[in-house]
Amino acid sequence: MLFSTAFAQTAAGGGSDFQAQLVQFAPLIMIAGVFYFLLIRPQQQRAKQLKTAVAALRRGDKIVTAGGVIASISRVINDDEIEAEIAPNVKVRVLRSTITTILSKPEPAKGGKSAPKDVTTEVIEGEINEIDADADADAPKKRRAPTKGAAARAAAAETKSTDDSVKTDTTN
Repeated sequence: MLFSTAFAQTAAGGGSDFQAQLVQFAPLIMIAGVFYFLLIRPQQQRAKQLKTAVAALRRGDKIVTAGGVIASISRVINDDEIEAEIAPNVKVRVLRSTITTILSKPEPAKGGKSAPKDVTTEVIEGEINEIDADADADAPKKRRAPTKGAAARAAAAETKSTDDSVKTDTTN
């Protein structure tokens, strides 16, 4: 008796079965899309960036390993290993796959090719320079304290002027 009423209710829908199923699953499909674009895709992009950065590691880079050890790369051994200095004169071999973060890269050597700056960085640096120039122009001029030489000259001049005044007083 229960089964016959259940079949009767589904048959009374009147629409196509595919359309009804699509309407029921549409919220689930939308949730999956939101998860992909907000969680999965950004994580994949970060992993790809880390992979390329780890492949480009060189001597002098500061890194953090999966164990939380902060180190400086002293030598690249091969494609899988590096030698990292964790304290002065304490070097360890580290697998590249355990590197989780790259903290800093050293400045390129003088005379070498420097990485081109993007437009945003150049604009921001220009604005900072303008702000610094305006602040320097608006700042009151600071008076310099006399140096030892200037103080000695001032004291000598004062002594000389008092000696001259004493000599003129005695002649009268």
